[in-house]
Amino acid sequence: MNQTMSLKDVAHLLGVKAYRIEYLLAHEIVPEPAHKISGRRVFEPADVQRLAAHFQRKLPSAEAAEAVAAPVGT
Repeated sequence: MNQTMSLKDVAHLLGVKAYRIEYLLAHEIVPEPAHKISGRRVFEPADVQRLAAHFQRKLPSAEAAEAVAAPVGT
């Protein structure tokens, strides 16, 4: 199953405000996620890993990440 997350979910998972992620994306400090649904960014695990590395955050265990992430677009 392909796990995707919204901006809000990624921000919550990493413990940062969503506007900080939006700033990085708008100024091309980190690349935009490859996919969008209805014009909204959809973050895949690789995107989340990239953001976690930028913020120097460790991601929680896979089980905790799955509990936070809700499928986008359903």
